[in-house]
Amino acid sequence: MSALDVPPRTLGRTGLEVSPLGYGSVPIGRAPYPSDDAGRLLNTLLDSGITLLDTAAAYGKAEQEIGTHVAHRRDEYTLVTKTGATDNYAPAWSAREMRETTERSLRRLKADVVDVVLLHTCDLDMLRAGEVVDGVQELRERGLARWVGYSGDSEALSYALGLGVFDVIEASYSPLDQANRDLLKQAAEQDVGVLLKRPLANGVPGRTSAPEDEYAGQYWPRWQALELTRDDIGGLEWPEASLRFAAYAGGVTCALTGSGSLANMQANMAAINAGPLPADVVENLERRFDERSENWLGLT
Repeated sequence: MSALDVPPRTLGRTGLEVSPLGYGSVPIGRAPYPSDDAGRLLNTLLDSGITLLDTAAAYGKAEQEIGTHVAHRRDEYTLVTKTGATDNYAPAWSAREMRETTERSLRRLKADVVDVVLLHTCDLDMLRAGEVVDGVQELRERGLARWVGYSGDSEALSYALGLGVFDVIEASYSPLDQANRDLLKQAAEQDVGVLLKRPLANGVPGRTSAPEDEYAGQYWPRWQALELTRDDIGGLEWPEASLRFAAYAGGVTCALTGSGSLANMQANMAAINAGPLPADVVENLERRFDERSENWLGLT
């Protein structure tokens, strides 16, 4: 069985030691995924050295699956969830709604407290209004979360970092989505833990036709504009190159990948074990993005 064979990293000022690859639980929550299979997958991932589980109130039954199958192993993983959206991403941004959503998350997770609770991609105007920032800090004050953070990108992420109140951020980063490059480094300089979402660009790199899924399809125009080939990544397969590019980028603590396939997750572990890409490959991918990105924003 493949396993992670790399040292843990410290999640910023939280002091939590986490694996450089984490599990994003959307596939076991929002897809028609059997609960027994979810249990086998989660336990195998923990056995393989993954020590961070990322979930959200909006991820269908994902929190319940974690609570059902690995709550008894709670001391083996860092638990991250998100608030501000409930089932089907219905907005719930008042301080009361955020508290009630997080309390429900704890019941589902069978946990007394989560390690980190993140604001689930609220926009810049909402951040500026202040209620969500006060509300998430209240969750820590009430003992529902040990640390608080923000999940989002670009200008909103920059503003969130400027507030100085968030212990962790979660942002998009991949060869097709490098708008947050400097912000990831800024976060690390502020001793803020950095989690990456969408490091594989939803599997678009390497595709020869546009994906039917609208969420993944956001990357298709970028893939076409960048005109990257396997020669640009030293002949590697694109999933490996994308993950190594993202997980070893400056400032990054943990890259999150989500799949219902154990084989896919094992391939991701092998990619992390392979270490960073050669410096010339990284420089080439960064240069191509900077030359052709047309001021692309981070994809949330």
